[in-house]
Amino acid sequence: MPVAYKLVRTRFELERKRIFVRIDVHSHLNYLPYLEYLAGRSALPKGVLRGGTYFTSCTGGYEHASPITHTDVDQKLRAMEDLGIGMSILSHGMPGPELLGGQEADDWASRINDHLAQVIESNPGKFQAWATLGWGTAERTIAEIDRCVNQLGFKGVYIFSNINQKTLDSKEFWPVYKHIESLGVAMDMHPTAPINMNGIDHRPLVPGMAFMFDTTLATVRMVMSGVFQEYPDLKLIVPHTGGFVPFIRGRVGRMIDAWTSPDDWADLSDSSQVSFDKIYVDTVAHSPAALEYCYQMFGAEKLLYGTDHPFAHFDEYNIMVDGLACTDTERELINHGNAELLLGL
Repeated sequence: MPVAYKLVRTRFELERKRIFVRIDVHSHLNYLPYLEYLAGRSALPKGVLRGGTYFTSCTGGYEHASPITHTDVDQKLRAMEDLGIGMSILSHGMPGPELLGGQEADDWASRINDHLAQVIESNPGKFQAWATLGWGTAERTIAEIDRCVNQLGFKGVYIFSNINQKTLDSKEFWPVYKHIESLGVAMDMHPTAPINMNGIDHRPLVPGMAFMFDTTLATVRMVMSGVFQEYPDLKLIVPHTGGFVPFIRGRVGRMIDAWTSPDDWADLSDSSQVSFDKIYVDTVAHSPAALEYCYQMFGAEKLLYGTDHPFAHFDEYNIMVDGLACTDTERELINHGNAELLLGL
């Protein structure tokens, strides 16, 4: 083998080895039996199969599209290889079982988690998972978290930006936050059918803007209500570079710190910025400038590599992370180091 070829091949192999340490914290895998079940329902949430895609009608008038290919593990593995991803942290994503309510929601959450555990076991070293929750009752939700973390080995909990149109600062959810904090695992937030659909009368407005608004509203309300003050070791990841949070946290923070809280909210003894500083965000940005701003606002230590697979333009996210004006050490933190530390990988 010519020396020049050996050098080129060695560089290529080293580059592949470097890239393959990417850990994707934002990767969806739907459970086909659940989509099929929703397609058989007559009440919300209810679905229909059209042209290889399940369309699920949710509360508030939102219809979510779930192509059958989003249930395909082999497709995900191929995409991971193409993108240089060594491990993906799987979440079921929308439509979540909590939309069903009650025992039915909790039962489907357990089935989804069992499926994710089987995928992990069948593909050693390639996957981990966020625990899906039904929120039928606090007791059953806490028991499912324990089962997923302590028995199935999941590395955290998946939480939507509202629970059946209830905001995340609702006091009924606080015992769950307390338990999650006690386990030392992270919460990964994701948008769902938005609380407010007024004016959202064109489909692109929902994922394009309403999702970002719902995660922002959820995050700000958790800060304002004192969730992070009550549970200071609670770890939250906000997707899509934090929604609008990086761009409004200064303004919202000044309003929170200047005004007296309502009786049902906390009087924050610390500046609201202390709570905002605890938040992690992923790198699912839609422009290099947005990712750069998040890096400047949160620092490399709070950025986690993500792709939103199988929904988005994945190559662009790699290009943006690779082109971020940070040090090589910081880029390694973003690509895998922060996820390893946060999730105990």
